[in-house]
Amino acid sequence: MIENQLIDSAKDRAAITLEELDHQLSEQTNRAMYVLAIVAAIFLPLSLLTGLLGINVGGIPGANNPWAFIIVTILLLAIAAVLVWLFKHIRWL
Repeated sequence: MIENQLIDSAKDRAAITLEELDHQLSEQTNRAMYVLAIVAAIFLPLSLLTGLLGINVGGIPGANNPWAFIIVTILLLAIAAVLVWLFKHIRWL
């Protein structure tokens, strides 16, 4: 009788420990997914712009301007800075 109570008590403690471990793992996974979503939200617009400017067709704006690369780089950094500011403003970061 006492052995059954000890076994049941051990099962209950093991179940509680397992639930706590599952909760911790879930929290870690959620945090990683959150960070991944923020990084993707910052870099997807930048990737779209660089992809559009990287196509090999005639008529790309700034193709003959020697300052075009610097201007585009500054523009991309400004977009990234605005996105980071926006995410901090709405408390996602």
